[in-house]
Amino acid sequence: MTNIFRKIPRRGIAQALPRASLGIAPMLLSVELGLSVMAGYFAARFFAGAKTGDRGRLPSLVFDIKEYRVHLHHWFVFLIILVATAVANFFLAEPAVFYGFLGGVVAQGVLHYEDWPRIVTKQKKHSC
Repeated sequence: MTNIFRKIPRRGIAQALPRASLGIAPMLLSVELGLSVMAGYFAARFFAGAKTGDRGRLPSLVFDIKEYRVHLHHWFVFLIILVATAVANFFLAEPAVFYGFLGGVVAQGVLHYEDWPRIVTKQKKHSC
């Protein structure tokens, strides 16, 4: 029996499990929440780049401040929108659908890209 478990690629399962459970776990609370999380996730996958560093259908929010480069990832922007609208008790649709969609966009950015925690980076100095 232990030989069966040795053949299972643990890294592949660990990487696929959060993505697979993305719509199932919220559905334990409500179907609307689960479906809206999945809709937000797939909408973000459609508009964002296929992998880290790829250009998406919409441009990234990247700008320079002195020797630092600031990259406002889509997940970070949508997290700010999610928190601000939740604090203000503002929503455009049923709350579970609205917040679920925003949460799905945030989840896609965090789960899909390797550089998700890098928001502010120091630029390399170019020698002339």
